[in-house]
Amino acid sequence: MRQDDFFETVQNGQYSSKSLNHDLIDGIRRGLPFGVSDDDVAYALIYLLIDDLPMDPEHEGLLDNSETGAVLRCLKAVLWRMGIEFELPFHDKRGYYSFRADNRNGLQTDLSRVFAPAREALERRDRVHSGGGLRGLRGELRNLIFAAKQKPEIVWRDVAAGTIEITRNKQHCLLYDRPVGVSGLTWGEVAEWWRLQDGNYALPVEALRKALRDRLVGSLHEPEQLMLDSYWQFSVSKGFDDIPALLPQVFLHYDPLTQQQRMQRAEGQVLVRQRMDFLLLAPGGRRYVLELDGKQHYSRKGEAAPDLYAEMVREDRRIRLQGYEVYRFGGAEFISKQAAEAMLSEFFGELLGV
Repeated sequence: MRQDDFFETVQNGQYSSKSLNHDLIDGIRRGLPFGVSDDDVAYALIYLLIDDLPMDPEHEGLLDNSETGAVLRCLKAVLWRMGIEFELPFHDKRGYYSFRADNRNGLQTDLSRVFAPAREALERRDRVHSGGGLRGLRGELRNLIFAAKQKPEIVWRDVAAGTIEITRNKQHCLLYDRPVGVSGLTWGEVAEWWRLQDGNYALPVEALRKALRDRLVGSLHEPEQLMLDSYWQFSVSKGFDDIPALLPQVFLHYDPLTQQQRMQRAEGQVLVRQRMDFLLLAPGGRRYVLELDGKQHYSRKGEAAPDLYAEMVREDRRIRLQGYEVYRFGGAEFISKQAAEAMLSEFFGELLGV
């Protein structure tokens, strides 16, 4: 089910607009049958609220205060039917404003965190009923291509099962093809997968970790290496195995053509950004993208380039709507190694709550 399914088109003379379908929302809340499972409805309602609740009162969104309240009540009723108890710290849009203000817009007010318990419970149901891996915000998560030094070439061995094979540049990237559970992807799970790669099985624990770290660092430039090193030390100080893994150079999207080949075609560029600097998969279905921005992100030959900046923030909005949280760091924050390490340690502690 899609978010658009909750809306109807209202015609007003020559103009039309979208309006919440109150009859549908009320019917869903009361459990009237309409051909869509409660699981799918719950996910779609959560996506709608995450996307529509504003970051500030100036941004109204599609839903007004009372409509937001109706959607929240509907979500609670759907979850209750599935045996999931879920309480929110607000009951409508104005309540969300107050919640943010009372907590000074801290990380605990981030909507992905607010709805994480409900998503985790839904994902646990998915695993019990289907035996599969993590159902992400926009579908199943599988085939993580990361630590990429060069773009791989891939083929689909089994489209229905989602099985891919890297046919070229395999030696320049890593492919994690195991299911990702509701607890996210931890260093312990990545290390166990790494142990089964060629030549690693007999390595002692410390040697295994060192080989993994060296391989990940080898895919990065200096400022990125500092971020990975800082997170690695942070993870070791917190016990390592149960801490979410920080995967570098991850392909979130994939176009088989090069940018030059794509631009020569009539449709032009299809995917603005394919590879992310870092991806962290945390408990509760939370997905964090971390990006380090050098001058190339906002300038050409030393001159400000508003179009590059606009392209970057437009793409950020798009992947946020797909369920990823995006955090950007400026290159100037990494000039001092000591200051960068202190900043990153504080950031990771707040982000993960450990």
